Amino acid sequence: MTNSVFEESWWLDIAAPGKWNEAVVKDGDKVIARLPYVFDKGVITNPTYTQTLGIWMDPSLREKDKGGSNIHKQKEIIGELIAQLPKSKRISIILDHSQSYILPFRWLDFRIEPTFSYRIRGVNETDVRNELYGKTVKKNIKAASRHVSIDTDCDDFEILVNMQDKTYKRQGRSNPVDRNVTLDIMKKTVERGHGKLLVARGEDGRAHSAGFFIFDERICYYLLGGFDPEFNSDGSQNLLLDAGIEFAQGVSRDFDFEGSMVEGIENFYRQYGGDLVTNYHVSKQRLIYDIEDIMKPRIKRMIGYKV
Repeated sequence: MTNSVFEESWWLDIAAPGKWNEAVVKDGDKVIARLPYVFDKGVITNPTYTQTLGIWMDPSLREKDKGGSNIHKQKEIIGELIAQLPKSKRISIILDHSQSYILPFRWLDFRIEPTFSYRIRGVNETDVRNELYGKTVKKNIKAASRHVSIDTDCDDFEILVNMQDKTYKRQGRSNPVDRNVTLDIMKKTVERGHGKLLVARGEDGRAHSAGFFIFDERICYYLLGGFDPEFNSDGSQNLLLDAGIEFAQGVSRDFDFEGSMVEGIENFYRQYGGDLVTNYHVSKQRLIYDIEDIMKPRIKRMIGYKV
């Protein structure tokens, strides 16, 4: 009863231990809808590193039918799920793209904002390099492969976290996620058999870039990535992502780049030829948070931070 690995109880136990719960709707004894959520310090939200979180509904409710009775049922279910959420000062959830009928959230006074990702569907049945990759990606992969190789057996998660720290430091910021939290999430996900760390190394063995992937039989997600700024233009990131997609072909049906609203990152992912996927961020909050959301991007632009 999940849309993705992010809704599995084991993942929620790792990403939000002791802080998650779920709202459910039943038809008799059968669960027909489920919305996991994290409730922390008066805020309902997605856990750390969790791209989307529900709503799962029985597949029969997603089917198109005469008169739109299933749509009406979805409306009722959404209302029931939201009514079960604890009283909070803020709700901020990114829904799985399967929840495309979102008008009921508007009627419940939620703000609705699209978020985007790219996804290679049928990655295990596709010759991605020839059918999907753009010219620049192919060129960078070819150039990088002359001096960079992919380490598929590395379990030193510090490599990736250190790269993240370097990137934030270069931007004059601190890493918003405690490094121990990130390390713990990667370690436990691997232990569960759903995680993979890949590292692109130069001929001298130094790590140029790294990526962490989380997967099940449905979708493999590019969960975390990082690079050493010293090797930013050597194509290792392209080679690493290509290796991640190759890995996904052996474990999942689809590959998801996890998306970004940052223009440069979006352009990087788009060149791999995946389909655009739209998820929806629904939020409801007190006035003070509305003011904060309005001011934050303006302040970031003033100081030169890309939003």
